[in-house]
Amino acid sequence: HGRVGRPPSGAGLMPGFFLDRLEGERALIREDAGHIVKTLRRGEGDRVFAFDGLGNRLECEIVRADRREVDLRVLSAVPAGTEPRVSVTLYQGLTKAPRMELVIQKCVELGIGAIVPVVFSRCEVRDLGTERLGRYRKIAREAAKQCGRAVIPRIGEAIPFSELLQAQECLICPYEEAEGYGLYRGLLDRAGRGRYGIVVGPEGGMTREEAHSLREAGGGIVTLGPRILRTETAGMAVLSAMLCVYGEME
Repeated sequence: HGRVGRPPSGAGLMPGFFLDRLEGERALIREDAGHIVKTLRRGEGDRVFAFDGLGNRLECEIVRADRREVDLRVLSAVPAGTEPRVSVTLYQGLTKAPRMELVIQKCVELGIGAIVPVVFSRCEVRDLGTERLGRYRKIAREAAKQCGRAVIPRIGEAIPFSELLQAQECLICPYEEAEGYGLYRGLLDRAGRGRYGIVVGPEGGMTREEAHSLREAGGGIVTLGPRILRTETAGMAVLSAMLCVYGEME
């Protein structure tokens, strides 16, 4: 697949991996051990790049390696420079697995900070089991690794709509019945307010009552123009626009 964008300085296209453990100058990789040893054919004395999950990129030397574990010595650590300066959480209406998987993969690539599934009144899917949540988190990890991010965005457990109203972020809520208050104006009106939350309803959309409740809670109810976007498209569109407004795609 193609890659578009600038890699971090000095990173090139060399693959990076997320550490499973880091203690001082020693680190351990388990999940990607087989790929490192079998596919990349790296072994003792070779160097690899890894991410600590906190935003740093580490150059490491392999001390010991097999298909189950790769033991590393950390040689250097620098900020990866791949995380957006603006913190954004996507509150996504819980939907069927293929759509949720697409949302997670693409929003992680774009730079989302966290994704929290929300159970709206019109959700066809109303429960997120442990197995599916684990799969969603694995998708987030793989997407973060593929696009060179140094942090794995959090995929939260599903919350009821009432809990969403207690969110501390500055909320932006695209809604097909919003009147005369566009996304661009909504983003500018809320510029500089710190952390943000994008609220996207499920396949059937938010009800008027839910939109009203979000507005009463301080959310910005905005239109995305004359075209109605599907639930899996709306969050990506708003996130992309937000990153552009904040200069994250220059």
